[in-house]
Amino acid sequence: MKMKNSMLAAALAAVFLLGGCGAGSTDESTGDSAPVTEAKTDITAEQLFEGIDEEKLDGRLFTGDEKFDKNLAKLYNTDAENIVSGGMLYNTEGIYADEISAIKFRDGTDGAALMQARLDSRTATFRDYRPEELDKLSKAKIISAGGYDVLIISDNAEHIADVLLQNS
Repeated sequence: MKMKNSMLAAALAAVFLLGGCGAGSTDESTGDSAPVTEAKTDITAEQLFEGIDEEKLDGRLFTGDEKFDKNLAKLYNTDAENIVSGGMLYNTEGIYADEISAIKFRDGTDGAALMQARLDSRTATFRDYRPEELDKLSKAKIISAGGYDVLIISDNAEHIADVLLQNS
């Protein structure tokens, strides 16, 4: 299993480095390790991401973009049929762990668990690749906003979570 995880981490690193792409967290207000959630609404990922302007998040992919649609199920280790729509902001150089993924999963799919698995995968990748990114990964947030399960990996994760919740 450890070998499989190592191989998966290496494959993900390669996808981000070659493909230009660069998952919960603890609710600090309560100390609870459950994902922070908010009421869901019907907006697009593009609308949800409005106002997010982070230097390290220079790539944007959304549902309908061939690169997004082709790789999303692999990144979240689920069948493509379980994903309704979404978007991703990421670091195109692949040297930073920064990523914001907002995915609307089909009913019955545990999106928060898939986001946690994504965070675990990113942490494993960067543990060996760029250990200086581990602090950022340890402060990542998983929230629900606008009907999307959202993973936020950024030095400004708290602020970004506030913006996303306001947009939802």
